[in-house]
Amino acid sequence: ADIWSLACMTFELLTGDFLFEPRKGYYYGKDDDHLAQMIELLGPMPKNFALSGKNSRRFFDSTGHLRRIRGLNYWPLHRVLTEKYRFKPDESRDLADFLQSMLTWYPDKRATAQEMLEHPWLKKPRNDNYK
Repeated sequence: ADIWSLACMTFELLTGDFLFEPRKGYYYGKDDDHLAQMIELLGPMPKNFALSGKNSRRFFDSTGHLRRIRGLNYWPLHRVLTEKYRFKPDESRDLADFLQSMLTWYPDKRATAQEMLEHPWLKKPRNDNYK
């Protein structure tokens, strides 16, 4: 969870916004929206992962889809960075690669802190005008 949190904090420091900012809706709760935002950013949650938690049935149907929120639109992180935050395309791709290595559904497949220290995005020279 710490690596996931590092990705969220890095995004927030660079953009000024939370990576996920769930809200309660009329037909769904804040947790439903949080899961929906994660799926829209990262792509579909693997069915076996979605159904493996003790509260999974509360949020997911038997096919692994959200029960209360439908019609999700995938918006990959590199496009979010480019389209919403106006990062240059090459910077967006590098940063998205850095963040996504920490934002993998399965915790055991996420990059380690040591691997993150070796990531090319951290080693890339920067100027004062980051974006």
